[in-house]
Amino acid sequence: MGILALAAFLRFFHLGSESLWLDESFSVDAIRGNLVTIARTTVLKDTNPPLYYFMLYLWTLLFGQSEIALRSLSACLGVASVFMLYKLGLELYNRRTGLIASFLLSISAFAIAYSQETRHYSLLLLLTLASFYFFIRILKAEKASKAILFFYTLTNILLAYTHIFGIFTILAQVFYFIMFRRRYSKTWLRLGAAQAITFVFFLPWIVVLITGTFQKKLHMLDWIPEPSFAQVVSSIASLTGAGYLPRAAGVFFVLVFLFLCLAGVFHVQRGQQKGKSDSRLHSMKLKELATAIAEPVTALLLVWFFSPIIIALILSFAVSPLFVSRYLIGVIPVFSLLAARGINNIGSLLNARNIRTNITALALISLVVLITLAGLYDYYSQTQKDQWREAIGCIEESAQPEDAVMFAKPYFRYPFDYYYKGSHDIQIVPQEAVEDAELLEGVERLWLVVRSFESTKDESLSQALVERYGRNSLILKENFYGITVYLFDTNAEDNNTG
Repeated sequence: MGILALAAFLRFFHLGSESLWLDESFSVDAIRGNLVTIARTTVLKDTNPPLYYFMLYLWTLLFGQSEIALRSLSACLGVASVFMLYKLGLELYNRRTGLIASFLLSISAFAIAYSQETRHYSLLLLLTLASFYFFIRILKAEKASKAILFFYTLTNILLAYTHIFGIFTILAQVFYFIMFRRRYSKTWLRLGAAQAITFVFFLPWIVVLITGTFQKKLHMLDWIPEPSFAQVVSSIASLTGAGYLPRAAGVFFVLVFLFLCLAGVFHVQRGQQKGKSDSRLHSMKLKELATAIAEPVTALLLVWFFSPIIIALILSFAVSPLFVSRYLIGVIPVFSLLAARGINNIGSLLNARNIRTNITALALISLVVLITLAGLYDYYSQTQKDQWREAIGCIEESAQPEDAVMFAKPYFRYPFDYYYKGSHDIQIVPQEAVEDAELLEGVERLWLVVRSFESTKDESLSQALVERYGRNSLILKENFYGITVYLFDTNAEDNNTG
């Protein structure tokens, strides 16, 4: 209960302190109307299936659409993920490993960040954990109950309808079963039936993809760069939470986590050391280290971790780039489980007695906590999201009749529609208005909203407006985190003297 309380505190703390960023505001826009219009919007405008938007729509009917209400769904799912990881650790190893793993996930800056977003990543994490939990229950049972089979199949269907990377999780389970098919020969029929049912229920979305919208959805991913080796390493490192640490501390944190995970993979059971001579023990350790990776539980975790990464890389080069760290949120439990196992078995590697083993484990956990606290401090104390609330508030405060607003990107309208509550209606004009005077007929003042880091194209827009209306036309420029707002007086042309 203490770990769950900690997880809940960290996920609800400062939940509404920052404004919604672009993707979150799209989530709000997607749930306008009813379930039918949500499905239609998802088909036309999103690359992922609509399950999360259905859940968010129902959630907002109960709790409203404030920033805290919107994000609280993800926060609750994040807390549930911590509990689910404990259950999974208990199923794979033992209670102590499950507790350590769930504790590590509860303080993970990466998991916390995406438990505070109005997006589907927290749901993806929870369903991934639930899918593997039921998958393992089926593999371990001589004859899995109908209830377990039902929940496994239902979880996989929901997982597939949450995010495209959810399918990669299911494929990882298929790969693992193929690797150990002889060991689990009695379960192949039940697992095969579950996967077949999942495919049948997911077929409607597959039809959507291949009947006219596939190329359009690929175009929606144009913002993702082709992955490089450095980007892949950086993305995987960020899954540990190192992305919220200074560079040197982040590298050290990744090395610590890597050491603990390797200790979890290449462990030596202490019970096997008793009564062995040093030479025989050394030979036994080498043999175990060589074969540890093929141990079913270890192999399961490694297949779980590497399958989505490898599939994403293959598709990135063969079809369209889609390698993004947050899409891989479903693999971070592997870090927690292997690190927890490494901490739990560190004494076996050090040949330490029980008391020294416990002290060593406590010291390692304390080290992880201390480094994590630095990342959490940075996460909570520094602005992380574009300040759309403040930027739109600036427009709302100074807006006048006949004002118009232009966005550097059409989808900037999503946060504008969410935050603008001004008494004056503001006409939204396209970028073509820079060249076409008719589109600005009757407009006395023009607001321009750009993202600060997209400087090249956005600066060209502001420069074009200066050239059109004159140097004196720029009467306001406000910088916010990630956002810059300009205000032009369209009647200032006469003041433009060369």
